[in-house]
Amino acid sequence: MEASSAHYIRDDLFVFMHTGPGRNYRILGSIEAGTPITVIEQNTEAEFTQITDDEGRKGWVESRFVSNTMSQAEQLPIVSEKLAESQSALQATQSENARLRQQLNDARQQVSTLTTTSEEQASEIIRLTAKVDSANKDELVTWFTRGGMVAGVGILLGVMLTYLPKRKRRNSEWM
Repeated sequence: MEASSAHYIRDDLFVFMHTGPGRNYRILGSIEAGTPITVIEQNTEAEFTQITDDEGRKGWVESRFVSNTMSQAEQLPIVSEKLAESQSALQATQSENARLRQQLNDARQQVSTLTTTSEEQASEIIRLTAKVDSANKDELVTWFTRGGMVAGVGILLGVMLTYLPKRKRRNSEWM
């Protein structure tokens, strides 16, 4: 293990600190679980690590009780705070999600309404176009009928005029 202050006593209630790298050395005191320590040296043969605790005491503890991670007791408030933050973020996200779903439903309803209106207007346009076409045809028929009537009256008058008795001309011979 490296010499640094990022080491902790594991989550056992307390660990005895000895004056040397072994259980046969005198006990200096105990260190509670989760206490931050600084690793000074490690004796791999005896499986002991020399440390300095948060009170400045220097001694040896069994290496199996030294950990790079915080104790669970120290991690609990941090994890609880992160959990609360995550739950708050989740609640905000769920609220935003509900708001966006409502917006989506409103937009879908508006699209449906606009589609219905558009279809109604398209059918109205088709109906009015057919009405205009019918009116145009009726007007053409009316004009052709009137033209035919004028032509017929003209022909009839022409024929009638040919059968009308003519005035006799006076023959005045003045020459």
